[in-house]
Amino acid sequence: MAKKKTKKSKSTRKKKPVKKNTKALAKKEYTDEEKARLAKYKERKERRPVKFKAAKSDSGKAAIALQEPDDPLVAVKMYEAFGTADADLQGHLLTQVVNTFGEISADGAGIEAQAAAANKVIPILIGIQPQDEIEAMLAVQMIGVHNIAMDYMGKATRTDRVDFMSTYMNGATKSLRTFAAQMEALKKYRTGGQQRMIVEHVNVNEGGQAIVGTVNQGGGKNEKKSCE
Repeated sequence: MAKKKTKKSKSTRKKKPVKKNTKALAKKEYTDEEKARLAKYKERKERRPVKFKAAKSDSGKAAIALQEPDDPLVAVKMYEAFGTADADLQGHLLTQVVNTFGEISADGAGIEAQAAAANKVIPILIGIQPQDEIEAMLAVQMIGVHNIAMDYMGKATRTDRVDFMSTYMNGATKSLRTFAAQMEALKKYRTGGQQRMIVEHVNVNEGGQAIVGTVNQGGGKNEKKSCE
């Protein structure tokens, strides 16, 4: 008599092997250029700037405060952002620039909005890297002018009135020109008003004359040595 075939239970059935996504598990090989970019990004990200939050002062008045007041590097971070170690001046400049953000009401109300604006300001200042109080004031002005220009441009894109659009774009254009002038002023202040051009390779044709040395432009006396 033939034996009856019995069905295998689910528990005894062989499970199909799960295919692994080898591409996802494969280690990414980075080029030297990519490694340099990643290292630069990691270094910048790890330099966490100070952060602000809405809070209440000792008198119960709403104000913005540091999220991590016990951070041992908070004073250093504020110095790096504003180019000055004077805490009063830091607070004064921060208040000035925060008020240039569109989300801040005319009477300065809205502590949450002020804290959010302050958190936008600090990374920009760190990018500008003011080195002293003069540069700090100029950096704050640059942020304010940028905000004005972007506000004008935003209004120009939202209006259907040609005359309004023209007015807004004129304001934006003037603000952008001012911003460019501020950048130039910052550059001149940092370099002392001089531009240095160093010539590393000089080709001289037969019978010609070459200038060898460093040529200073923009205020200093030019020192040059000619040779034939």
